[in-house]
Amino acid sequence: MSYEIVKSIKVRDGKVFMRAAPNNVWPRDFDEYESHILTGILQEQGQKALDLAIFGYYESGCLQPGTPNKYTCALSILRHLPEYENFNWRICGPEYKKIQENRKSDAFKELLKGALVAKLPKQKFIIKKDYFGKPIYLHPQARHRSKWTPEKEMAKVFHWLQDAVDLKACFTNSEDWQIEAI
Repeated sequence: MSYEIVKSIKVRDGKVFMRAAPNNVWPRDFDEYESHILTGILQEQGQKALDLAIFGYYESGCLQPGTPNKYTCALSILRHLPEYENFNWRICGPEYKKIQENRKSDAFKELLKGALVAKLPKQKFIIKKDYFGKPIYLHPQARHRSKWTPEKEMAKVFHWLQDAVDLKACFTNSEDWQIEAI
């Protein structure tokens, strides 16, 4: 499935401009262009409807983050809400049809609106371990790879404890890793 990797989304003169590139074209050139669909939503329904539409595109996987923005933060919050399980299209199996029906409901739109205005948790976490009497900190490099750094500032910061626990579970020999609140 193809998607757009988004560097920025801007509103200028009543029009919506995206700086993005398709994920399946190389070399990847990030061009700025007007999104006529999003411009139409902005002009006909307003800024709140535009924000909800853009967030919906991120949630459905049509847009992927090239740089963090308010929609990717909201997506992170949304995926940690227990209510989202009734709408999560990534779940396969017999409940998939029910989930697709649920996604058409007003409850789903309200859940998206709530995630857009919610704030990330204040409590943050890092993963560390002891290395010959000195602490070193986990610094992920790529999917299923990481390295350790002695600099705490370089450590991967997790907004949710469960994310740190889940990452720790992906690696062998992680029994001596410690999750520290910062």
